Amino acid sequence: VRLLRLVFDLHVAGERFHAALGPTDLVPAASGEATMTETSSGWRIELRATGLPRREGRLFYEAWLRNAAGVLVPIGTFNEGRKVTLWAGVGPARFPTLTVTRERADGVQASSGEKVLVGTVDTSG
Repeated sequence: VRLLRLVFDLHVAGERFHAALGPTDLVPAASGEATMTETSSGWRIELRATGLPRREGRLFYEAWLRNAAGVLVPIGTFNEGRKVTLWAGVGPARFPTLTVTRERADGVQASSGEKVLVGTVDTSG
């Protein structure tokens, strides 16, 4: 019963928002979309992206939410974008911009600034 309750709690649908992600000059053939769903654990973000070359070894992609002041919140890393689940502790009302950057495991936790996808979450309802 406890496991069933935990699974149920994680899948209770709260608010749901969508974002279309467009490419940058770094990977002009890329595109994507994201769905953000509020859960008791935070915001589950389902990302589907095409046109991003697979990154391996010390190379990966990182997704971020950004607010109007430019504050970035990391929401997860991945190697290819076909079906990615990310998590955020902040919501799209205050952090409406979603970006994906190219990163490398180099000990620097800040964004590389190498954006490959950018979009704004549609919070209009």
